[in-house]
Amino acid sequence: MREHRARSHLRRALWVLLVVAAGWGVAWLAQSPFFSVAGIEVVGAERAAVDEILAEHDVYPGRPLVLIRSGTVARALESDPWVRDASVRRVFPDRIDIRIEERTEVAVVPATEGWRTVSDDGRIMVPVTAPPPGLALVSEDVALAAPGGERVSDRVLGVIEFVAALPGPMRAGTEIAADGEDLVARIDGYRIRLGNSDNMEAKAAALLAVMADPRLAAGSFIDLIAPTRPAVRGPSDNTQSLLEGEDNPLEAPDAAG
Repeated sequence: MREHRARSHLRRALWVLLVVAAGWGVAWLAQSPFFSVAGIEVVGAERAAVDEILAEHDVYPGRPLVLIRSGTVARALESDPWVRDASVRRVFPDRIDIRIEERTEVAVVPATEGWRTVSDDGRIMVPVTAPPPGLALVSEDVALAAPGGERVSDRVLGVIEFVAALPGPMRAGTEIAADGEDLVARIDGYRIRLGNSDNMEAKAAALLAVMADPRLAAGSFIDLIAPTRPAVRGPSDNTQSLLEGEDNPLEAPDAAG
């Protein structure tokens, strides 16, 4: 009986030792060079401080993959003002894949001193001493967020939605100002009334449809207050509207739904 009990205790002790040894083996293997970072692939980053953020979170070649918290690193990357979205993926046995979607500057707005650029999602970006080329210009009479804020006002956000929907070359020549309660724009010599800041993406689509028509005269006035039925007047106020009639080809599609 005692001999049987002793053998039973021995078997249990051996099983415990095997489990502990296996656990140590797995832990060693996970942190061994076989599962350590050999390469870090970063796609989409141009202006974000990716290297500094990765260094702060101990993401470097030779670091065991199991010690890298991909979610924490992704959130740290998204705290960078230039990063709209970030994903971090551990690819076993030895790689980190990082995908970055950066914000794009589309406009410049007046600030307390100089100017600030604004991204396509309405975030105030960097200070500049003069409006850079390639960006739409928003005048001082259009309301702006408080100095030092991260986001523009709702009114300017509508402006940003409008210019972000324009092709880059057209955006570069765009100026937007206020005319009382209305927003107005000048693009490539055309005068455009936008009305309020609602449905701005639809208004951009309507503008592109109007400007694509070869009959549009240079210097025309384009009214987009109702984006589903834009109105056009020639350079002379006496010019008849180009949009009279139900089947006019200049009439934009129902972009607003």
